[in-house]
Amino acid sequence: MPKPTNWARTYLSKDKSPFGCFAIYNLMDNVYSKGYLINNKTLYNLNTDSSKKTSIIIIDDKLNFNKNDVKAIFKFLDRGNTAFISVNQFNGAFADTFHLKTSYDYSDYNVSIDSLINKAGAKIRLEAQNFKNKPFLYSGVAVSSYFKEFDTTRFKVLAQFSKNRVCLISTNVGKGKLYLMTMPDVFGNYFVVDNPNRFLVYAILSLLKNDVLIWDEYYKTYNVSNYSFIKFILENDSLYAAYLLIIIVLIFYMIFEGRRRQRAIPIVETPKNSTLEFVNVVSHVYYNSKNHQSIAAEKIRFFYETVRAKFQVNTNKINGEFLNEISTLSGIEIKMVKQLFTYCEKLREPIEITENELIELNRQIHNFNKNSLR
Repeated sequence: MPKPTNWARTYLSKDKSPFGCFAIYNLMDNVYSKGYLINNKTLYNLNTDSSKKTSIIIIDDKLNFNKNDVKAIFKFLDRGNTAFISVNQFNGAFADTFHLKTSYDYSDYNVSIDSLINKAGAKIRLEAQNFKNKPFLYSGVAVSSYFKEFDTTRFKVLAQFSKNRVCLISTNVGKGKLYLMTMPDVFGNYFVVDNPNRFLVYAILSLLKNDVLIWDEYYKTYNVSNYSFIKFILENDSLYAAYLLIIIVLIFYMIFEGRRRQRAIPIVETPKNSTLEFVNVVSHVYYNSKNHQSIAAEKIRFFYETVRAKFQVNTNKINGEFLNEISTLSGIEIKMVKQLFTYCEKLREPIEITENELIELNRQIHNFNKNSLR
């Protein structure tokens, strides 16, 4: 008997279910930034290189930031960084700060999944000029959440799916940029893998043009590891005040009393580096699929979308004029540019692709992104 499909909205990077984010998480590497990290701690404890502009992506069903989280994200944005948050419901201190209220269609609450799949849902339209006549139609299985209230004098509307049903807005915070979006379902595997609506996701993520991209896992609803005793204290104002008082008393005790006694020096263990373990898992997934042609085609689509966003050019015709323009704008030799795009066009043909050819494609795209001036 086949295993039933898990329709839980986890949005986790390792989840391959319809509303997991395994596909988009793994396709973003080396496409939208030069560095790609995963976050498993609070924004308050997030350490970023101040010399590099950073973008953080938070995708979940609900957002329940406490006051410390709000202060931390304001500090993060004030350094010139970018935050992209997509959730169905904005709650707590964050919603109060930006005067946000969200809602969605409750009529589909008790409808079966099979019925929702066959039912027409939201038709999202981006406000960008080159997307105005290209609506993206979603089935009813995607929750059609929208901003019921927001500060129209502060936020700019970037996308909506009907009159007065805005789903994507942006504003400047300090030196940084804040993007807020409802309908996080559009980032799920169901609407990304072999689905034409994936180009909406590509267009939205192309807004993030920083050196380092951080994918958040800490604030996920299904990330049970983030529900700690300390977090419970920090979310309650009275307990937080008591917690600070205890810390202050302990500091005074250590200064005036603890120094009189011999104290043991604790052994600090070296933090475990799980980078190799993660790389090993992802590499096995791609190795076992053996579908090199499909992976190459998707990688090339991502690359061309990035070229269009960065250089404002049309990639439908790869000719001498196009190659000279890319070479001028990127600062890369025409010879290397021609070699890369010729190789991409070759692999776009429906031919059998070897593992070495796929590796070479990834190497050339990586070198282009690394050496490009933009």
